[in-house]
Amino acid sequence: MQAQLSLDKSAKRLEHNVLFLGVLAALVVGGLVMLAQPIVGAVVAAVLAVLWFLLLREKLASSVKQMLAGLDLSPLREGSNPQLENLLEGLCATSGVTNPEVYLLESTSMNAFVAANKSGCSVILTTELAKGLGRLELEGVVANLLGRQRDGSARYATSVISMFGSSGYGARKLAAGLGEQRSVRSDMAAIDLTRYPPGLISAFSAMQKAGTTLSNVPANTTPMWIAPVSEASSQESSPLADTSMQPLTYRIAVLQEL
Repeated sequence: MQAQLSLDKSAKRLEHNVLFLGVLAALVVGGLVMLAQPIVGAVVAAVLAVLWFLLLREKLASSVKQMLAGLDLSPLREGSNPQLENLLEGLCATSGVTNPEVYLLESTSMNAFVAANKSGCSVILTTELAKGLGRLELEGVVANLLGRQRDGSARYATSVISMFGSSGYGARKLAAGLGEQRSVRSDMAAIDLTRYPPGLISAFSAMQKAGTTLSNVPANTTPMWIAPVSEASSQESSPLADTSMQPLTYRIAVLQEL
Protein backbone atom coordinates (compact mmCIF):
# COMPACT_ATOMS: atom_id res chain seq x y z
CA MET A 1 0.00 0.00 0.00
CA GLN A 2 2.86 2.36 0.72
CA ALA A 3 4.14 1.99 -2.86
CA GLN A 4 0.70 2.93 -4.16
CA LEU A 5 0.54 6.10 -2.08
CA SER A 6 4.10 7.06 -3.01
CA LEU A 7 3.66 6.73 -6.77
CA ASP A 8 0.20 8.29 -6.83
CA LYS A 9 1.60 11.24 -4.92
CA SER A 10 4.59 11.38 -7.25
CA ALA A 11 2.29 11.57 -10.27
CA LYS A 12 0.19 14.31 -8.70
CA ARG A 13 3.25 16.26 -7.60
CA LEU A 14 4.77 16.04 -11.07
CA GLU A 15 1.56 17.25 -12.69
CA HIS A 16 1.29 20.14 -10.22
CA ASN A 17 4.92 21.12 -10.79
CA VAL A 18 4.44 21.26 -14.55
CA LEU A 19 1.31 23.38 -14.04
CA PHE A 20 3.20 25.72 -11.70
CA LEU A 21 6.10 26.18 -14.13
CA GLY A 22 3.72 27.04 -16.95
CA VAL A 23 1.84 29.55 -14.82
CA LEU A 24 5.12 31.03 -13.63
CA ALA A 25 6.27 31.48 -17.22
CA ALA A 26 2.94 33.21 -18.01
CA LEU A 27 3.44 35.59 -15.09
CA VAL A 28 6.98 36.40 -16.21
CA VAL A 29 5.83 37.19 -19.75
CA GLY A 30 2.92 39.23 -18.42
CA GLY A 31 5.24 41.04 -16.02
CA LEU A 32 7.54 42.07 -18.84
CA VAL A 33 4.61 43.44 -20.82
CA MET A 34 3.36 45.25 -17.71
CA LEU A 35 6.55 47.30 -17.62
CA ALA A 36 5.25 49.11 -20.68
CA GLN A 37 1.48 48.54 -20.46
CA PRO A 38 0.26 47.42 -17.01
CA ILE A 39 -3.31 46.54 -17.99
CA VAL A 40 -2.30 44.69 -21.13
CA GLY A 41 0.40 42.81 -19.22
CA ALA A 42 -2.07 41.66 -16.57
CA VAL A 43 -4.43 40.41 -19.27
CA VAL A 44 -1.62 38.62 -21.07
CA ALA A 45 -0.51 36.89 -17.86
CA ALA A 46 -4.05 35.79 -17.01
CA VAL A 47 -4.80 34.52 -20.52
CA LEU A 48 -1.54 32.58 -20.82
CA ALA A 49 -1.99 31.03 -17.36
CA VAL A 50 -5.55 29.92 -18.14
CA LEU A 51 -4.53 28.53 -21.53
CA TRP A 52 -1.69 26.56 -19.96
CA PHE A 53 -4.02 25.16 -17.30
CA LEU A 54 -6.58 24.09 -19.90
CA LEU A 55 -3.94 22.62 -22.20
CA LEU A 56 -2.34 20.58 -19.43
CA ARG A 57 -5.69 19.39 -18.11
CA GLU A 58 -6.72 18.20 -21.56
CA LYS A 59 -3.37 16.53 -22.16
CA LEU A 60 -3.58 14.58 -18.91
CA ALA A 61 -7.24 13.69 -19.42
CA SER A 62 -6.42 12.24 -22.84
CA SER A 63 -3.09 10.71 -21.79
CA VAL A 64 -4.31 7.11 -22.02
CA LYS A 65 -5.74 7.72 -25.50
CA GLN A 66 -2.40 9.23 -26.51
CA MET A 67 -0.63 6.05 -25.42
CA LEU A 68 -2.96 3.90 -27.50
CA ALA A 69 -3.12 6.15 -30.55
CA GLY A 70 -0.28 4.53 -32.50
CA LEU A 71 -1.50 0.97 -32.03
CA ASP A 72 -3.96 -0.94 -34.21
CA LEU A 73 -6.24 -2.15 -31.42
CA SER A 74 -9.58 -3.91 -31.26
CA PRO A 75 -11.82 -3.64 -28.16
CA LEU A 76 -12.42 -6.92 -26.37
CA ARG A 77 -15.95 -7.94 -27.36
CA GLU A 78 -18.15 -9.10 -24.53
CA GLY A 79 -18.37 -12.89 -24.50
CA SER A 80 -15.48 -13.36 -26.94
CA ASN A 81 -13.03 -14.52 -24.26
CA PRO A 82 -14.93 -15.69 -21.15
CA GLN A 83 -11.76 -16.83 -19.41
CA LEU A 84 -10.11 -13.39 -19.68
CA GLU A 85 -13.32 -11.59 -18.76
CA ASN A 86 -13.84 -13.74 -15.65
CA LEU A 87 -10.25 -13.27 -14.56
CA LEU A 88 -10.48 -9.51 -14.98
CA GLU A 89 -13.71 -9.35 -12.99
CA GLY A 90 -12.31 -11.42 -10.15
CA LEU A 91 -8.92 -9.70 -9.96
CA CYS A 92 -10.47 -6.23 -10.13
CA ALA A 93 -12.70 -7.13 -7.19
CA THR A 94 -9.73 -8.52 -5.26
CA SER A 95 -7.37 -5.64 -6.01
CA GLY A 96 -9.89 -2.82 -5.72
CA VAL A 97 -9.06 -1.60 -9.23
CA THR A 98 -11.91 -0.31 -11.37
CA ASN A 99 -12.62 -2.54 -14.37
CA PRO A 100 -10.29 -1.38 -17.16
CA GLU A 101 -11.03 -0.98 -20.82
CA VAL A 102 -9.50 -3.97 -22.58
CA TYR A 103 -8.04 -4.00 -26.09
CA LEU A 104 -6.39 -6.67 -28.22
CA LEU A 105 -3.40 -6.18 -30.51
CA GLU A 106 -3.12 -8.69 -33.35
CA SER A 107 0.28 -10.38 -33.02
CA THR A 108 1.91 -13.80 -32.82
CA SER A 109 4.10 -12.49 -29.98
CA MET A 110 3.04 -12.51 -26.33
CA ASN A 111 3.07 -9.18 -24.54
CA ALA A 112 0.79 -6.74 -22.71
CA PHE A 113 0.73 -3.31 -21.08
CA VAL A 114 -1.43 -0.98 -19.05
CA ALA A 115 -1.80 2.80 -19.31
CA ALA A 116 -3.62 4.82 -16.66
CA ASN A 117 -4.60 8.28 -15.46
CA LYS A 118 -6.71 9.43 -12.52
CA SER A 119 -9.91 8.58 -14.44
CA GLY A 120 -9.13 4.93 -15.10
CA CYS A 121 -6.94 2.58 -17.09
CA SER A 122 -6.72 0.56 -20.28
CA VAL A 123 -5.21 -2.90 -20.58
CA ILE A 124 -3.75 -4.10 -23.88
CA LEU A 125 -2.92 -7.73 -24.62
CA THR A 126 -1.65 -9.30 -27.80
CA THR A 127 -4.04 -11.83 -29.32
CA GLU A 128 -1.49 -14.61 -28.92
CA LEU A 129 -1.15 -13.91 -25.19
CA ALA A 130 -4.91 -13.68 -24.66
CA LYS A 131 -5.62 -16.99 -26.37
CA GLY A 132 -2.34 -18.87 -25.86
CA LEU A 133 -1.98 -18.86 -22.06
CA GLY A 134 -3.70 -21.19 -19.66
CA ARG A 135 -5.97 -19.84 -16.96
CA LEU A 136 -3.38 -19.66 -14.17
CA GLU A 137 -0.79 -18.18 -16.53
CA LEU A 138 -3.17 -15.52 -17.81
CA GLU A 139 -4.22 -14.75 -14.26
CA GLY A 140 -0.61 -13.99 -13.35
CA VAL A 141 -0.14 -11.61 -16.29
CA VAL A 142 -3.42 -9.78 -15.68
CA ALA A 143 -2.59 -9.49 -11.97
CA ASN A 144 0.76 -7.96 -12.91
CA LEU A 145 -0.95 -5.31 -15.07
CA LEU A 146 -3.60 -4.49 -12.48
CA GLY A 147 -0.88 -4.32 -9.82
CA ARG A 148 0.74 -1.50 -11.81
CA GLN A 149 -2.54 0.36 -11.74
CA ARG A 150 -3.02 -0.26 -8.03
CA ASP A 151 0.47 0.89 -6.99
CA GLY A 152 0.31 4.03 -9.13
CA SER A 153 3.23 3.13 -11.41
CA ALA A 154 1.02 2.90 -14.51
CA ARG A 155 -0.38 6.39 -13.88
CA TYR A 156 3.05 7.82 -13.14
CA ALA A 157 4.56 6.42 -16.35
CA THR A 158 1.58 7.52 -18.43
CA SER A 159 1.76 11.07 -17.03
CA VAL A 160 5.50 11.37 -17.63
CA ILE A 161 5.30 10.13 -21.20
CA SER A 162 2.24 12.26 -21.94
CA MET A 163 3.93 15.45 -20.75
CA PHE A 164 7.52 14.88 -21.87
CA GLY A 165 7.25 12.36 -24.71
CA SER A 166 10.24 10.36 -25.95
CA SER A 167 12.77 12.76 -24.48
CA GLY A 168 15.86 12.31 -22.38
CA TYR A 169 14.24 14.28 -19.57
CA GLY A 170 11.17 12.05 -19.69
CA ALA A 171 13.39 8.98 -19.52
CA ARG A 172 15.19 10.36 -16.46
CA LYS A 173 11.89 11.11 -14.71
CA LEU A 174 10.69 7.57 -15.43
CA ALA A 175 13.88 6.05 -14.06
CA ALA A 176 13.78 8.24 -10.96
CA GLY A 177 10.12 7.50 -10.22
CA LEU A 178 9.92 3.80 -11.09
CA GLY A 179 13.32 2.71 -9.80
CA GLU A 180 15.60 -0.07 -10.98
CA GLN A 181 13.41 -2.98 -9.84
CA ARG A 182 10.05 -1.88 -11.25
CA SER A 183 9.46 -5.14 -13.13
CA VAL A 184 10.28 -7.30 -10.13
CA ARG A 185 8.03 -5.19 -7.88
CA SER A 186 5.20 -5.66 -10.38
CA ASP A 187 5.78 -9.39 -10.32
CA MET A 188 5.64 -9.39 -6.52
CA ALA A 189 2.42 -7.37 -6.63
CA ALA A 190 0.94 -9.96 -8.98
CA ILE A 191 1.82 -12.76 -6.58
CA ASP A 192 0.21 -10.83 -3.74
CA LEU A 193 -3.03 -11.04 -5.72
CA THR A 194 -2.83 -14.59 -7.07
CA ARG A 195 -0.86 -16.28 -4.27
CA TYR A 196 0.52 -18.61 -6.95
CA PRO A 197 4.07 -17.92 -8.28
CA PRO A 198 4.09 -20.96 -10.62
CA GLY A 199 1.35 -19.38 -12.72
CA LEU A 200 3.40 -16.28 -13.50
CA ILE A 201 6.58 -18.33 -13.93
CA SER A 202 4.82 -20.50 -16.52
CA ALA A 203 3.42 -17.41 -18.25
CA PHE A 204 6.87 -15.83 -18.56
CA SER A 205 8.28 -19.09 -19.91
CA ALA A 206 5.53 -19.22 -22.54
CA MET A 207 6.18 -15.58 -23.44
CA GLN A 208 9.88 -16.30 -23.90
CA LYS A 209 9.07 -19.21 -26.19
CA ALA A 210 6.57 -17.25 -28.30
CA GLY A 211 8.65 -14.06 -28.30
CA THR A 212 7.73 -10.65 -26.91
CA THR A 213 9.05 -8.36 -29.64
CA LEU A 214 6.56 -6.30 -31.63
CA SER A 215 6.91 -4.36 -34.86
CA ASN A 216 5.61 -0.83 -35.44
CA VAL A 217 5.18 -0.10 -31.73
CA PRO A 218 5.43 3.63 -30.88
CA ALA A 219 8.60 4.42 -28.94
CA ASN A 220 6.64 6.18 -26.21
CA THR A 221 4.93 2.92 -25.22
CA THR A 222 8.18 0.99 -24.74
CA PRO A 223 8.41 1.33 -20.93
CA MET A 224 4.76 0.36 -20.47
CA TRP A 225 4.95 -3.23 -21.70
CA ILE A 226 5.29 -6.15 -19.35
CA ALA A 227 8.25 -7.50 -21.35
CA PRO A 228 10.69 -5.97 -23.90
CA VAL A 229 9.06 -5.18 -27.25
CA SER A 230 12.31 -4.74 -29.18
CA GLU A 231 15.79 -6.16 -29.25
CA ALA A 232 18.28 -4.80 -26.71
CA SER A 233 20.27 -2.97 -29.40
CA SER A 234 17.14 -1.15 -30.57
CA GLN A 235 16.10 -0.24 -27.05
CA GLU A 236 19.47 1.27 -26.24
CA SER A 237 19.07 3.81 -29.05
CA SER A 238 15.78 5.12 -27.67
CA PRO A 239 15.66 7.80 -24.96
CA LEU A 240 12.92 5.76 -23.31
CA ALA A 241 14.96 2.55 -23.17
CA ASP A 242 13.55 0.95 -20.05
CA THR A 243 16.53 0.03 -17.91
CA SER A 244 14.10 -0.92 -15.13
CA MET A 245 12.67 -3.80 -17.18
CA GLN A 246 14.67 -6.83 -16.15
CA PRO A 247 14.88 -9.80 -18.56
CA LEU A 248 12.23 -12.45 -18.17
CA THR A 249 14.94 -14.99 -17.37
CA TYR A 250 15.97 -12.95 -14.33
CA ARG A 251 12.38 -12.41 -13.21
CA ILE A 252 11.65 -16.14 -13.49
CA ALA A 253 14.68 -16.87 -11.31
CA VAL A 254 13.45 -14.39 -8.66
CA LEU A 255 9.98 -15.94 -8.67
CA GLN A 256 11.41 -19.44 -8.34
CA GLU A 257 13.01 -18.39 -5.05
CA LEU A 258 9.62 -17.64 -3.47
